[in-house]
Amino acid sequence: MAGTVKRRVKEYGRAAGAGRGNERYVYGNAVRALDPVSVEKTGPKLSHVARRNREKAARMNPAWVLFLTGAMVATGAALILYLRLQSDITNRVKSIAVLEAQYNTLRAENDDTESRIKGAVDLEEIKLKAMTELGMQYANENQIVSYETDDDDYVRQYIDIK
Repeated sequence: MAGTVKRRVKEYGRAAGAGRGNERYVYGNAVRALDPVSVEKTGPKLSHVARRNREKAARMNPAWVLFLTGAMVATGAALILYLRLQSDITNRVKSIAVLEAQYNTLRAENDDTESRIKGAVDLEEIKLKAMTELGMQYANENQIVSYETDDDDYVRQYIDIK
């Protein structure tokens, strides 16, 4: 046998000389073919209608593909719009925070300026100038008019006081 290869194969089993390895020679270079094993589908058998529906679902109709493409484009556009709105909201919140910080700074400066102005006014000096230069004086008992309020923040004067 010119093109064949002699291989030694050990077989284990209950043949003569069980317990020891039986050796025999196999001629050839190809592995022997095994009997094909049939694989059974595991799962419930489908009815004709269910099988037909699955086959329909497996085929893609061009109109269905177009619809799905349109749905994906619409979903993508909505997503992009949503992300832009989120970004816009974030930017506006940041600008509001900056404006609030500026407002608080200006308010503190205004309060400081008001305090300096009130501190710069000397009421005693004003009183002295009013009494000496302008001839003003304190009111007498008969010049004082009393009135009652209804717990309002202001008083309305309907007639002139003499």
